[in-house]
This record gives sequence, C-alpha cells and structure tokens, in this order.
Amino acid sequence: MKNRLLTTSLLLLAVMGVLFASCKKEYPQPPIQNLPIGTVYTIQDILAMTPGTVFDSASVYGIVTADEVSGNLYKVIFIQDRASGAAIELKLNATSGVRIGDSIRVYLKDAIFDKYHNLPQLSGFGPDGHIIILANDRPIEPALTTIAGIKGGQYLCGLVRLEDVSFTQTGTFAEISESGNRYLVDATSPNNDDNFVVRTSNYANFAYDNLPEGPGSLVGIATVYNSTWQIIIRSKGEMQFDNWDPTPTPPVVPGEVQSLPYTQSFSTGFGTYMSYSVVDDNHVWTYESTYSVVQMTGHVGGNPGEDFANEDWLISSPVALTGVSDAKMTMRYLGRYFNNINNDVTVWVSTNYTYGENPTTAQWTQLPANLVESTTWSDFKDVELALTDYVGQTITVAVKYLSTDTKGGTIEVSAITVEEGTAGDTPTPPTPGEGEGSGTADDPYNVAAGIGLQSEEPIAWVHGYIVGAVKSGLSSVTGNADINWAGPFDLATNVVIADDASCNEISQCIIVNLPAGKPLRTQVNLMDNPDNLGKHLAVNGKLRSYFGQAGLRDSGGTEADFVLEGGVTPPPTPGTTIFSETFASGQGEFTIQDVTLPEELTYVWNHDANYSCMKASAYVGQAYATESWLVSPAIALTNAATLKFDQAVNYASPDGALAVMVSTNYNGDVNTATWTELSLSQWPAGNNWTFINSTADLSNYAGQSVTIAFKYTSTTSASATWEVKNFVVEE
Repeated sequence: MKNRLLTTSLLLLAVMGVLFASCKKEYPQPPIQNLPIGTVYTIQDILAMTPGTVFDSASVYGIVTADEVSGNLYKVIFIQDRASGAAIELKLNATSGVRIGDSIRVYLKDAIFDKYHNLPQLSGFGPDGHIIILANDRPIEPALTTIAGIKGGQYLCGLVRLEDVSFTQTGTFAEISESGNRYLVDATSPNNDDNFVVRTSNYANFAYDNLPEGPGSLVGIATVYNSTWQIIIRSKGEMQFDNWDPTPTPPVVPGEVQSLPYTQSFSTGFGTYMSYSVVDDNHVWTYESTYSVVQMTGHVGGNPGEDFANEDWLISSPVALTGVSDAKMTMRYLGRYFNNINNDVTVWVSTNYTYGENPTTAQWTQLPANLVESTTWSDFKDVELALTDYVGQTITVAVKYLSTDTKGGTIEVSAITVEEGTAGDTPTPPTPGEGEGSGTADDPYNVAAGIGLQSEEPIAWVHGYIVGAVKSGLSSVTGNADINWAGPFDLATNVVIADDASCNEISQCIIVNLPAGKPLRTQVNLMDNPDNLGKHLAVNGKLRSYFGQAGLRDSGGTEADFVLEGGVTPPPTPGTTIFSETFASGQGEFTIQDVTLPEELTYVWNHDANYSCMKASAYVGQAYATESWLVSPAIALTNAATLKFDQAVNYASPDGALAVMVSTNYNGDVNTATWTELSLSQWPAGNNWTFINSTADLSNYAGQSVTIAFKYTSTTSASATWEVKNFVVEE
C-alpha cells in the first residue's frame, strides 16, 4: 500500500459518494491550496549562496535520501540532486511523512539558508505548505567512497557507502539517556580516521544494539559538526558485517550481582531480569518480540474484552552501588488505558530481596516515579529515579503492576539502566525572584517558575489562569497574534495559562497540551468550554517547549492530573459508551467487504499495527479502481446517541470518495442493505497524516439497531489513504 507520506499537493479532500443508482453526489470540499513555484534554484545554486539568505517565492527540487522512520533523525530530512550529487539538510519545524526515494519540490517561502556548525541546511519552515511529493520510489544510489573521501568535502550531506570499515569500540550505538558518538576506521586510510564519528540518536530503533565487531560496510549520510566529520546511519538494515549479532547480551547470568552501569535492554527477552506473579499466574509479564519489549496487562480479548485482577513484578538481578557518590535508575516505558498509571504501575527498591523468591517476603521501598500515559503505541517515555539513599549498598529494583477485574491497563518496558549519576526527574525549585512554588500538587509552580525550568524539563505541577488558546493551523507560535485571547476559539488541543488573568503577552505564558480523549481535554479546552476563559487551572506534566514556546506536555490527562476552578464537572452530555473499538490491535468485531477489488490487489482495508488504526488504500505503485467497506457489528441504540472517531486522510482527490454510512437493515451484504450517509462534524484536510476527531449525530436512530460502515472508493487516477481509529458510540 502507499507509504505514509506527507504532502501539501494541490489535492485536498472532497468527500464524494458513489450511489448505487450510478449517479454522483457532490459533498462540500475545502478550498484548494495552490503553492507557487517562483524562482527555481538547484541545490548547487543554494549551496553557493551567502549563509543567512532568506527566500521569498522560490522552489528547489530533490530526492529524499534520509527520513525520520528509524528515529535517528527528528524534524530533519536530507535531499539530494540526482544529476549533480549536491545535497542539503532540511531542518523542519515539525515532523514530516516523506520517505526515502520521494521526489519532492520544496517551496522556499521564508526559508533560511545557513550553515549550522559548517553543515549546510535550509530551515525556518515546516512540511505543511512547503513540501510537495511529486513521485515515490525514486531512490538515489549511495556513492562508494572512503572516510578520506568524505573528509575531502565533496559528499557533504550526500548519501554514501563505506566498505571495509570497523568500529574502534564495543558496546551499543547509544546510551539510554543520550546520543552516541562511536568511532569508525577505514582500512584504506587508517591514519586519517582518528576523528570520524558514527552519530546515533538514543531514540533510534537500533540505539541499544551491539556495535559490530570486525570489518564490514554501511550506508549513511555524510555530515560535519565544526571540524568533526560524521556519518548518520539511515537504518540497521544498511549495515553489513560478518557474524554480527546486534543483540546486547547480559554482562553476567541472571541472579548474579551486577556492577555499574547495569543496562538491560528487553529487545530479545528478559535478560538478567525475572518476572514473578503474586496474583493470577495466567496473566504475567511476557516478552513481545515484535516490539522488543516486556509487557504486562490484565486486559484480554480486545474491546470490550475482559479484565483480571493481577499483581505481577518485573525484578532485576542484584546490583552493587559501590565506588560512586550518586546513582540513578532510568526506565523507558509505554503505558496506556490505566485509570491512574501511578497507582497501577510503581517502582520499588529492596536491600534484602533474594533473586527468584516471592517479592512479598522482602522489604521494599517505593521510589517516587511520576509516570505519564502514552497517547500511541510508539510513544515511549523515560523516567529517572534517584537512588542516592542506597549508594554503597547492593539493591534490587522492580516494577510492580496491579490490575482489577474491572480495569487492566497495559505497560511495556523496553530498557532499564542503573548507573552513576544524579536523577534529573525531580523538579528543582526556581531561582528566587523568578518564580514561586516547588512543583508539587500542594505547592505547584507558578507560570514564571515554569517558564524558567523549560530547559530542565522537570515533571511538575504548574498553576495559572486560562487566558487563551493557540489558533488552528499553526505549527509554531511566533507572537501574540498567533493566540486567540478571546472567543471564538477554533482549536481544542491546548490552552494558554498565565499568572495574570488579563495577560495577553505570550512570552509570559505557558502553552498546555491537552491530550486527546482525556478528561484534561474534554473538560478544559476553550473550543468546547469557552466559559473556562479566566478560570484557574493547576495541571501536572513535563515542562518542555510546545509550539516553539514555553510549554507543559505529556500530562496523563486524567482527573488526577489537573484541578480546574469550579471543580471537574464533565462537559454537557458526555454520554455513556455503549460500543467502542480502538483498532489498536486489529479490526475487532468489524468486517471487511470488497465490492470491487482488482486482481492486482489483495486488500484495501487493512490493520496498520505501526499506527494502531485501520487503513484503506488502493495504491500499489499506481492507483486502482476499488470499492471496499469496513462494517461495524450491529449496535443497539436505546436513546439518542453520538458517533465519535479519529480519522486522517492523505492523497485525497475530487475523483475519490470517502463516506461514513449507517443502515438499519444490514444483514451481511452491503449491496442489499439500505444506507444513509452520516453528516460528520468535520473532515480532515486530506493532505497530511494528522488525526482529527469527527462526530456524527445518531439521534434519528434511537430505539433501533444500527450498523455503521466506512465506505472507501477509488479510481485509476485517484486513491486516497484513509485511516480511522478510536471508534466510540455514546448515548
């Protein structure tokens, strides 16, 4: 199917349905956005310009040679000219969906050409409104060269291949808490390789793999930082080394005393850790090879599924905190669907636990971990915990999971490290005179303190008055004009808080992210709750930049994570869920019916595990004419009801058609049922991968049993990609 690619082409969504009577019905479509071309520059032209050049109406063409898929790059892509080999970095304001091999045009309005520590780059713009994908699968072949050749400068920002090279170190590509610089030597010029770096982000999906031993080959992007030449690897699959086992191996056998640093990646199993089930041996910590994690859940069977009461422990081998003055524990985790993750997932330390025994026979002390729920199945987070009180002792650390027969969340752990160092997770009091508070729920920081702590990114409570919200359609906030300080409000994803309820100066504010589907959003956002303007809000989350300004993000979003003036009364008619399907792990009870499926395709609708959604596309190298339905089970409506779901659409065209349909007489064949198209509150723009929440009124069907379907059609000239998730019907 078509790759997840971000484009701001001329094609936007026009919702059109093809009726069974062979006539077309037109639906409202947003205005088409035309991007000028202006003066066309080559990449070579731009590289010859004076650093600091700002473009007006201009474009540049190139082939994408590096994207963000592996996690080794973030808000960065590289493009290259096929003919000349000239290449440049694009430093973007937001993540993009372009992929290696895409042929793109970049509209350079307001873009800046500069050299960041000698690396040529274009910056100051985002993918939306600037990047147009012209074709897919047009990859550039890497240039075969040597380290000496890269240092000669002719391949800067270009795609290269090195052969007969070796790493000079052992260990992993990066550390759990920081990116890694690993040194590489070339057999053809060993005297010229003493300062050549393989640079790897600690968020890369191969960051914790073992470095190869012995000579081999790799492909990457040649870069430079000041005078240090570097190569950035695009993916693990482009490293070819004989007898290379990338999987980190435990330093000693499980149960033996570990020394610092003690890192356990769960990419191939439990390693030196063990699991112990205190309650319910049928549901235990398991190793999930597909996701390289260990996982625990008390929920079984999808949605609605069934919940079970559990108490299960993930327990380390003993580790000696000797020879250091301070120590900390770092855990990379992902948690979803908890009532309160900090009640159900806790971290403990013991000085008298015997490896392999029941943990309830030992004495444990809980470490103060402030965990935050993730919003997607790829949203891993890090938490640092201080072990200062245990320096000089041998300890065991453990993660304890609890669930009940009415609620079972899911926790995944990808790595845990115990090492020397001071934990940076505990908020530091602000500098006197710059702010107030200590960051606790009882004594939250004020906004001034929260602004001052942005670079430290502590998890803390902050309070202030709601003074506005960011205007819709923006990827960054550059001034006061980007904020709606008064109604009407057109964006529900955030609110702006300040110490003064009359403040209209963004530099004195914090922008608070409101996570989707959480009470923090439904009860606080100004688009649905305009009366909240001026109310006092206290909220817990991570103090880090949002929209390019001081922000608070990564809040759990539960009612335990915020306090709104006047209480936390839900918005009017929140509804009782009578049917839901997230599509996180599959299509659930939904069925798929292909009315038109060409022999070149095996499916249109399919589950996308990477993005936890159902996806429809009829593009495999080219567009195909199809009609395919994703159909819900029968849903009995006793009272007036509302349909809610999240959707994203890309590659939309007036020639394709997407529709959400409802039937009261469906009996297993979409062609024999009577269908009515539902009117949705909003449709996506049709040119990106941004999910929006759409609703439809089902009041006319109260007292009836309904079937709801997502109808996808395409033509040989237009095949959109449609993604849906978090399907809910509420009464």
